Amino acid sequence: MPENVKLALFDYDGTIVDSAIMIVEGAIAAFRMCGLPDPDPKKVRENIGKPLAIALDEYMPPGYKVTPDQISEAYRSWYAEQGRLGLQNEPLYPGVIDLITEMKTNGWLIGIATNKSRVGLTNGLAKHHLSEFFDITLSTDENIPKPNPAMAIKAMKDLGVQNKFCVIIGDTINDIGLGVNAGITSIGVTWGYNSRELLTTAGATHLVNNANDLGKLMKTIFA
Repeated sequence: MPENVKLALFDYDGTIVDSAIMIVEGAIAAFRMCGLPDPDPKKVRENIGKPLAIALDEYMPPGYKVTPDQISEAYRSWYAEQGRLGLQNEPLYPGVIDLITEMKTNGWLIGIATNKSRVGLTNGLAKHHLSEFFDITLSTDENIPKPNPAMAIKAMKDLGVQNKFCVIIGDTINDIGLGVNAGITSIGVTWGYNSRELLTTAGATHLVNNANDLGKLMKTIFA
């Protein structure tokens, strides 16, 4: 493989698809399955992008003997059933897949690095007919969650890419943190679930507001 091959790792939730509605619905369903009062939807949204059990721990009510892992398992069960029934409510963000298609045509390797479960990612990609679209997909079922750099390190090793030619594209501080920790370029997208201020503070190399801006940046980023 050429030494200057380029790799773009995309986050999934909040970057490729808008999954907030479904994540909130899933959290409420999981809490009810575990006999807990409904969580605050605002707090659920604020914690999108974190590993599921950690996110759940942020907004589960005190005084109950249910653990975040138990709620996490209920959530995964609910999510898998929605996928089996084809009911995922996760629309694609405008222009993102067209951009990725263009990047692939221009020689980029394209991957996904997500804190989503493998079953959730598999179901989502199948729904959007993208199952064979990416060169590598990494989830928390096989890797340490972001912001740990493990996903980026594995992707670069498996695909033979140098870190100076690798970029992470995502909407949360966990995505930017992976970039910082892996020593790769990070691009924060402002259409997701964290603010510009949070992404900047986390150390984003670049910020973009839409797929068109991202496309322009990707044409020059490693020129």
